[in-house]
Amino acid sequence: MYSGFNYYNREKAGATSEVNDPCSAWLNMEPHWPLIEDLQSGTYQMRARHRRYLPQEVRELDDSYDNRLARSVCPPYFQRLERMLAGMLTRKPVRLNDVSDTIREQMFDVDLQGNDLNVWTYDTTRKMIRYGHIGVLVDASSDGEGRPYWVTYTPRDILGWRTEFVDGQQKFTQLRLFESVIEPEGEYGEAQTEQVRVLYPGSFEIHRRNEKGEYRLYEEGKTTLKDIPFSIAYSNRINLMESRPPMEDIAELNLKAYQTQSDL
Repeated sequence: MYSGFNYYNREKAGATSEVNDPCSAWLNMEPHWPLIEDLQSGTYQMRARHRRYLPQEVRELDDSYDNRLARSVCPPYFQRLERMLAGMLTRKPVRLNDVSDTIREQMFDVDLQGNDLNVWTYDTTRKMIRYGHIGVLVDASSDGEGRPYWVTYTPRDILGWRTEFVDGQQKFTQLRLFESVIEPEGEYGEAQTEQVRVLYPGSFEIHRRNEKGEYRLYEEGKTTLKDIPFSIAYSNRINLMESRPPMEDIAELNLKAYQTQSDL
């Protein structure tokens, strides 16, 4: 859903005056993500970062560095540990008790992407371990047709939120989610559009990015829900909607192995 290190201008983001400006908690977490995200893409992405992860030695010629970079391979230690830990947490299938046949049937495709509950839980657990927490939205089509489905958002895509205590419980009163939408264009092409979904209890707004890079209101509507149907799971919680990657040190060791392999 995302690409690159950061979509946003940090100075502008600190003011949080635009719908796409991330909050302070997002800015505190963001420096911990780039290395982990690049390791997920493997050797190709690590090579694409060039001197960020593989410094050029003193008096090393550019041609020599380029040859060394092309031969360097990043071992997939972080990815393997992530998969192993997620597999340990989800090794037993989810059991459903006292649920209707309708809900039980929906669990065979919980996200409308063909993933059943157990596959979806494993993939979501991997992201939770990767970032430190994960958010899940129960969404539905705006026209009221079709059934609800689950959408996963990483902390990079959760731009901001507001909460209040209602009847002794802390509940969301506003939630801003970044999304990248791919739509058909022409006979065979496609266009990718960035948008921010703003959720309130009982209503929603969608702000899309125009050709000038500005986000403008594209769609809004009402819902019958009194709460925002959003849930969070943590693997290394710091605060509400704020966490740190629990395997950040492993990522640094993986980077060290990549650099050492190149030196050898």
